[in-house]
Amino acid sequence: MITSMCSWYMGCLNASPLYTKSVTSAVISLLGDGSAQYHEERKLSEKIGSRVSLTNFNYNHRRGLTNFADSALLCGPLLHYGYGWLDDAIPIAGNFTDSSSWCAWSASHAAAAHVLVDDFIFDAIFIAIMFITTGIGEGLHMNQIVPEFKEGYIPAVKTMWKASFLFMPLEFCLFRFLPLSLRVLGMNMVEILWDSIVSYTIHKQRRKATDEESVELELKAVLIR
Repeated sequence: MITSMCSWYMGCLNASPLYTKSVTSAVISLLGDGSAQYHEERKLSEKIGSRVSLTNFNYNHRRGLTNFADSALLCGPLLHYGYGWLDDAIPIAGNFTDSSSWCAWSASHAAAAHVLVDDFIFDAIFIAIMFITTGIGEGLHMNQIVPEFKEGYIPAVKTMWKASFLFMPLEFCLFRFLPLSLRVLGMNMVEILWDSIVSYTIHKQRRKATDEESVELELKAVLIR
């Protein structure tokens, strides 16, 4: 069964690489955001003394759909073209069956460069995109998104850079040994946790802004009375 599924996926990848990678990214982003939402609900339940489970927590469908659309329409295609450009600019040199130390050394340096560009440049771009697209998708106006972006973007990027150091060895292996066609899938599997952290960080800032706005409205209502 697993063999047939892998064959089916590779067939889809060969027939429609952009579409397949975009849908794959979207599904994995959905899983990451779902994990973030569950974590948020669990933390909230601990504060109020209740319990939640994977089957009964308050899942925000609009937020999930927004993350799905963001990955399907923007981040997935950007990864497809971005990794292609990166491989053209810094090719993984050498032949994997070649025992030449020079080839291995060159390929390792290229893979390390791919990891650094992906973690410190591509990720920063994707976080900026997610702030804007998820805000619009969740019904926020630009006068709400812009202040939120200014306050939360740098902390979110710093958080992701710290987390990236944990994944760098695995990411290096993926860039070094996976063919270009499978790198988006490989990185997406690693980035289930990445998506969870980004979604949690962005919405933590969003919840803070919403809570502050609610308090302000309540104070205004009291003053009017």
